Amino acid sequence: MNYSNLIHTLLLTKLTSGNNWVDHIAHLITQPFVSLILTCIIFLGFLYQLYSKRINIIGIIASLALLLLFLGFLINGDVNVLSVLLFTIGVILVIIELFIIGAVIGIIGMTLITLSIIMLGDNIILMLGNVVVALILSIIEWVLLVKIFKRKIPFLDKVILKDSTNSEAGYRSHEDRSHLVGKTARTVTDLRPAGIITCDDERIDAVSDGTFILRNRQVKILEVEGTRVVVREIE
Repeated sequence: MNYSNLIHTLLLTKLTSGNNWVDHIAHLITQPFVSLILTCIIFLGFLYQLYSKRINIIGIIASLALLLLFLGFLINGDVNVLSVLLFTIGVILVIIELFIIGAVIGIIGMTLITLSIIMLGDNIILMLGNVVVALILSIIEWVLLVKIFKRKIPFLDKVILKDSTNSEAGYRSHEDRSHLVGKTARTVTDLRPAGIITCDDERIDAVSDGTFILRNRQVKILEVEGTRVVVREIE
């Protein structure tokens, strides 16, 4: 008996059975119902991850589901070059989004990944239907997260100004001169009707209340609105 031939036959049988096992798994993944479940897990998981402060098990499961879906179609020979290209670019953009503040790059990346999922296999209508169902479920999940659980997208906290920039919060867009109202000042230049006055040894741009005022005249500060100081000559 030729033992070398026997060993070769056993190894060949082992490899063939292993390939058959992988092929069976890939065939199962590409079945309409299973691909629908995986697509829903991907969309729901990534949306939940978007509203989480840190990477969690849901996000990891969604990532594994995405990888499993692509591997299934790849092993089954149903992945075209364009789908792989869109998927690769989308993943790169999503990764870049993790290090750059702003949502545009991430949105583009997820859009490309979605398109790559639709283009998997030879039945675009089926995959489009899977994506539509997943999007509907994602909208429901979004309503629950935002309206019921009051969740917010954490990275938006870094780019959205939440503090009020009003006067009560101590913010000023210019120097506050409201304390000058009622004080007496002297014109440095003619006010025709704009010019310069001095008040408490400070030169201030001012306008008259309607009449021309000559230089070196005493005036009373009537009103201060922002940087606009209105004066009237004291008779």
